[in-house]
Amino acid sequence: MASSQILEKKKKTVEELADIFNCNGVYLFDYRGLKVSEMGSLRNRIKKLGANVKVIKNRLAIKFFEKEKMPIGRDLFNGPIAVAYSNEKFVETAKALVEFEKESKKIKIKSGFIERKLVSPVQISEVAKLPGKEQMLAQLVFSIGMPLRRFGSALAAPLTHMLVLLKNLQAKKEKGGQI
Repeated sequence: MASSQILEKKKKTVEELADIFNCNGVYLFDYRGLKVSEMGSLRNRIKKLGANVKVIKNRLAIKFFEKEKMPIGRDLFNGPIAVAYSNEKFVETAKALVEFEKESKKIKIKSGFIERKLVSPVQISEVAKLPGKEQMLAQLVFSIGMPLRRFGSALAAPLTHMLVLLKNLQAKKEKGGQI
């Protein structure tokens, strides 16, 4: 009876892994050497972004990838593994994880999945260099708005020049000068 409950619990955990690995950004890292307080600090930093950190069991992760028929090697899942994952802010999550790796030097990013494709630690570092979603939207709005401003200035320029000429003409008339 107890073994069937354990099997059900493991099946449920494998299903939870499906939710994790279907996120847009999933980053696997070795957390060996982290103190509990340091792991808490990392979790808080990641949670502020709306992302999560979870320690996973290697055997269950391997079972998940076998079930999905994805050729993910067992060498990826050896030693203590944790995942940081996010759907919306996966670039910011990568930034936070890479920064924490540089600061603490106690975690090691092993690999990850970006939009369900396996990526290397080098590729994760490159993603971390990208601007965040808000910054990208601001740049987009700026790049769309600038030509409109320039167009408006170009349309207003002849009117501005005409007003300057009329003011100069009026000033000349008031001085009693010839037109």
